[in-house]
Amino acid sequence: MKLILLRCPNCSEPLNPDNDDVVIACPNCLTPVAIAVNGPQKMTVRFAVPENKAVSSRRWFPFWVFEGRVHILRRETQGGSRSGRKESEKLWGSSRRLYVPAWELVLHNAQEVGSQLIQQQPDIQFVNHPENAQLISATVTPTDARKLLEFVILAVEARRRDWLKDLEFDLEINDPELWGMPEGTF
Repeated sequence: MKLILLRCPNCSEPLNPDNDDVVIACPNCLTPVAIAVNGPQKMTVRFAVPENKAVSSRRWFPFWVFEGRVHILRRETQGGSRSGRKESEKLWGSSRRLYVPAWELVLHNAQEVGSQLIQQQPDIQFVNHPENAQLISATVTPTDARKLLEFVILAVEARRRDWLKDLEFDLEINDPELWGMPEGTF
């Protein structure tokens, strides 16, 4: 068994991640650090805020963000209504950002937050790592984020008022990026 010293790769401060943490912020310099099998590594996080919105929050929440498309292959409803199908085609008809919360949330809450952002497609501006911004620990791996994304998409479709019976879809997405968004903006 190999023991790995958990120190920040930026400032050498000792790190104390919880068992489920995938990415944490260094307590000293606030650098995002991935807890990898071969030791801690600096992690690229894109800090994003909705355009024209002042941010005063110190807490920033991690999201895995995919760019891509959802292809609905089959969508069956109880009554055969076409309204849900038209709404679905409109939503998924073009490439978009697909958001998956990366911090510890109950599945229902993760579906709600992800669904809201996917449907709203907020105008985002990227900012440098804000001074004193504390990134909440990410506990969802990129692999698990893809699985969670499928639940989020299913939740979006199931909320339509046409009594969804069966759904089959395919994802055409890139590898996710980790984004930080300030509390109160989602």
